[in-house]
Amino acid sequence: MRIEEVDRVVQDFLREVLKKEGTIVKTSKTSEGWEVQMEVIEENAYTKALGIRARVMDRNIYEAKLSDDLEVVSFARVRQGLVTSRAS
Repeated sequence: MRIEEVDRVVQDFLREVLKKEGTIVKTSKTSEGWEVQMEVIEENAYTKALGIRARVMDRNIYEAKLSDDLEVVSFARVRQGLVTSRAS
């Protein structure tokens, strides 16, 4: 499999699951298939749920694991970090 094809499958999965665009930051071939990490900028769900007027953005890193057949077998957020905060 070519890396471009793996990345396309993961981008499509990300759009379907999160309804968001992301940036592929790592793609690795493993003995069990593929591991891909994506960076996604998202509004902080906690401050949004509280109704806080400041818009807080998180830089989240998601990891997807794919089989050799390019089936997504695992998907998780592996890191979360604050990007910026600004008043609305």
